[in-house]
Amino acid sequence: MRARFLFFALFIFARVASADGAVRAIWAVNDGEKVDRDDRQHPARAGNSAWDGRRVLIFGARNEIVAVQLIVQADEEGITRLNVSLPELKTTGGGRIVYRAPAVDPTDSADRPIQIFVEHYMHVSVASHADWVFAPRSPAAPRDPTGWKPVQLVPERARSDRGGLPIRVRPTHNQPIWIEIYTGRDRPAGIYRGTIDIDTDGKQHRLPIELELFDFALPDENSMHAMIYYEGSQVERYQGRNLDAAYHRFAHRHRIELVHAYDEPSVQAAAGRFSGEDFTRAHGYEGPGEGVGNVIVPRSFYGPGDAFDDRTQAWRRADEWMTFLRARLPHALTFLYMPDEPRPPQYPRILALAENVHSNPGPGRALPVLVTSRYVAALDQAIDIWCAGPQGFKVDRAARERARGRQFWVYNGGRPAGGAIVIDAPATDARAMLWAAFKHEVPVYFYWHAVHWHHNSQKQGERDQNVWAESITFDNRGQPNKPVDDQGYINGDGVLLYPGEEKLHPQEDRGVPGPIATIQLANLRRGLQDHQYLTMARRLGLKAEVDAAVQAIVPRVFSEAGASVSFPETGDPYEKMRLSLARAIVAAQSRR
Repeated sequence: MRARFLFFALFIFARVASADGAVRAIWAVNDGEKVDRDDRQHPARAGNSAWDGRRVLIFGARNEIVAVQLIVQADEEGITRLNVSLPELKTTGGGRIVYRAPAVDPTDSADRPIQIFVEHYMHVSVASHADWVFAPRSPAAPRDPTGWKPVQLVPERARSDRGGLPIRVRPTHNQPIWIEIYTGRDRPAGIYRGTIDIDTDGKQHRLPIELELFDFALPDENSMHAMIYYEGSQVERYQGRNLDAAYHRFAHRHRIELVHAYDEPSVQAAAGRFSGEDFTRAHGYEGPGEGVGNVIVPRSFYGPGDAFDDRTQAWRRADEWMTFLRARLPHALTFLYMPDEPRPPQYPRILALAENVHSNPGPGRALPVLVTSRYVAALDQAIDIWCAGPQGFKVDRAARERARGRQFWVYNGGRPAGGAIVIDAPATDARAMLWAAFKHEVPVYFYWHAVHWHHNSQKQGERDQNVWAESITFDNRGQPNKPVDDQGYINGDGVLLYPGEEKLHPQEDRGVPGPIATIQLANLRRGLQDHQYLTMARRLGLKAEVDAAVQAIVPRVFSEAGASVSFPETGDPYEKMRLSLARAIVAAQSRR
């Protein structure tokens, strides 16, 4: 049977090639893969969860964003103009999901359930070299870190000479097209069928696509939070204008929150962000979390400043802040961020700052103190929220801290204890982090930067990075006052969003007045949606199904990890478990 399937799949490839000499093959793959530009023998092309050799097959719940990658491989002649469209999906009962052409603003998602993106490749010449991401040449290191890797998801309306449609495909190269579908809230369950139309230099190819929509909806509220640090000044520097509203809207559709330090006036200025008004159709938003506001409101970020150094002043500021939040945002999640990743010489100050907060007899006493560090006994009395990297996340210690009424969060990534959120790691590494969070009851995931384009002062030399051309976005080499184990360089670190316009490097301008997403960010969203599947199944009493799924995907993470990663590095196992959970949820709800 397997041999017959492979023969049939290869027959499809040959038939496509014979229809047009410029095309060697057209196939599809789920959103958990990265197909290198010159990979002509990818193992998933014969079949995977999204491709049976002739049809594209995807599935999801209501209020979910699902995605698939269409891979067009050029023959020796190449393709001058590749265009792709998906006009609609419909059921036999009359249900329809209809494509509408994009607006100029890439974050305008109202009435746009089908969105098409062109994957942009970046060349990774050297693998990331930082032990906290993965130790080079170790069993935990990715197997194929270098070469031409797909990174950005460029909107189809971008400049065609900078990644928009139609696009040129060089001889023998792959060109993936990313297709996203928002399933909506009220559509009837069933099979939605359509046809992907592919135009290669005037030759037409048609690929059937089927979406199975299950009879349940994902909640608008996340089952865990994901916060990503954001600096609007970076966007203004590169894109030439303030685009905060667009970036927050785009983040919301990916189920994450862009965060930074707030005070009372800045919260009031961003009132719509927290009320949910900014995420409504009146503001061009349609998707998960419609009308639901952000909840994470840090009082400080990457350090506490000096407002809490004096006890009297600390009491006053904390009282004012907590009183304000209780009145305006009673469900807000806030904290005072201590010096980042502190070393022992900084511990005395952290203890003093924490004492200034915890000794407060008023409402300010409730302001939580957060530190980005593994558990350290010397800080035990000071910390309300520990936020550790995967390597520093001790499972037993986290359980003990929760029992004491404290919280244990996780941030960034690092193999083998967790996924590495970098260009040269598999796409599913980001997804695995959220599965690990579910397994070990982590309520918040934190990633250190969304738009680290202008490098911080750790970088030697030019800091206005050309992030569209240079894959290394964090470079800590050559720091005279840094220990050797704190130096390194990383591909794509801190850059989950790219500038759609480029004023500093105009040759890279995509003509997109807003953010451009990455495969890493899309897989974080996929993981957050998986987390909702797991949470819904657990609440329905499906313990055996949840336990089986968790064991299949994250058997050993955080402090339980071995020398190599335990989680799958391809999308199929994740999709298998998601499908199993979906069917179990439908069955359980039907029994109620």
